[in-house]
Amino acid sequence: MITYEQLLELLKTRRSVRHFEDRPVIRQDLNRLLDAARWAPSNHNRQPWKFFIIEERERIREIAEQVRAGMETKLRSLPEVAAVHSAGLVQYGTFFADAPVLIVAMHKLPIAAAAGLWKITPHPELVSGEPLSVAMAMQNLLLAAHTLGLGTCVMSAPLLADDLAKTLQVPPGFAITSLIAVGHPDGIPQPPRRKTLEQIAEFDLDPVRSLPPISEVSHSENPPCT
Repeated sequence: MITYEQLLELLKTRRSVRHFEDRPVIRQDLNRLLDAARWAPSNHNRQPWKFFIIEERERIREIAEQVRAGMETKLRSLPEVAAVHSAGLVQYGTFFADAPVLIVAMHKLPIAAAAGLWKITPHPELVSGEPLSVAMAMQNLLLAAHTLGLGTCVMSAPLLADDLAKTLQVPPGFAITSLIAVGHPDGIPQPPRRKTLEQIAEFDLDPVRSLPPISEVSHSENPPCT
């Protein structure tokens, strides 16, 4: 059993890597990443994930160019004040062109029988649990890659491109959750600033201690059940 300190060190030293060395990732290591991913928790143990691994460099570059064209088309429709940031977004969404491996992470779509429920749910994609389950599987994959000396980066910006599912030949009943670039890192980025615990967490008051003493409760405000 690893210690908390060892786990925290693993979490703190993992980085999102966007520059890779020009050498392949061996198949054994890719299998290890996928094996780690499949041990993630999932909603009702449905294990709704599927991973499509692309290793052919020319194919990866073609996908990146299609994503670039799709993103640029979509971003041109933005108001001018937002369009000035579009170039940076396209760059972040297509850097995987030089990655040795591209993993397409997919989640299973909700069953048709639940369609009526999703219509009255504010966030059906969260209630279904499928994308969240795949997100946990991806975190397993990222940490496993870090232990093997590999760099990774999860990308959601490419999903802005239309017809991406068709380009990547996503099977029926599935949708793309994210793309993951994988390779041997060409340099390790500096750690980004993290918010403090006080900025991200708030402990609820003890519900028992927060109630007023019984003597202070007006019986007129709390009539007995009838």
